[in-house]
Amino acid sequence: MDAVELSWGARCAGLLFFGSSIFLVALAAVLLLLRRWPWCSCHVCRAYLTGSWARDFTNLGDWYAHLLRQSPTGTVHIHVLGCTVTANPGNVEYMLKTNFDNFPKGKPFAALLGDLLGGGIFNVDGNAWRHQRKMASLELGSVSVRSYAYKIVAQEVETRLMPLLADVADKGNVVDLQDVFQRFASFDTICKISFGLDPGCLEADMPMSDLADAFDTSSRLSTMRGAAASPLVWKMKQMLNIGSERELKKTIKLVDDLAAVGTNLVVVISSCLFLEVQQVEL
Repeated sequence: MDAVELSWGARCAGLLFFGSSIFLVALAAVLLLLRRWPWCSCHVCRAYLTGSWARDFTNLGDWYAHLLRQSPTGTVHIHVLGCTVTANPGNVEYMLKTNFDNFPKGKPFAALLGDLLGGGIFNVDGNAWRHQRKMASLELGSVSVRSYAYKIVAQEVETRLMPLLADVADKGNVVDLQDVFQRFASFDTICKISFGLDPGCLEADMPMSDLADAFDTSSRLSTMRGAAASPLVWKMKQMLNIGSERELKKTIKLVDDLAAVGTNLVVVISSCLFLEVQQVEL
């Protein structure tokens, strides 16, 4: 089939269209770069980007607390991250109570924690959040669940927490109370109530269970996503499955596997109890 030769006008129109397309793509790239690139040169953003804050503080939380104490309004802006940190009681009440619906977590926040938290109550907004909150309130407000949780907490306090603190006091040792109460509340108690698993994190030798270690690592790596100057950084690492994103993927799989085992155990125990109750009633 013979090639059809285009007229001079058609060739010019094609070149004009191609040039316009290249121009629009380049303009979009420049605008995106201007929006994402950390141009801010204030002392807070410079300290964040250069990492100079780490000379005086061991973590971002301590640095933020220092900035908040210095701020006359109790509020600081991290422009390169596009976020605002506040400890002003009036601001907190306004966001969490007075105008709660005006301050959703939003898609960027949900993307940061989505792999770990999924579509749970801590990672959704609007009607999905209201529905899950209502279901959680009904479940946690029941007498049976509260009684069950009370027994577990009382047992954990009596058999592990108090003996551990007493042993530390008798020996004159130093203990990290934040670590102790994290093991008590976040790991042992929650795992027993939610999954029927006993990590045993408050034993005398203070072991760290696989589930607790995996969840702690997943939380830390997910938080690191938000500390990146641009979301393109962690998204690229996620796409290539390298670095912290590769480690995050492994730890989240471990959390899911261990939680699934505990959930299945709870289902089996609940089913057995239900059958026993039926037999007693019959």
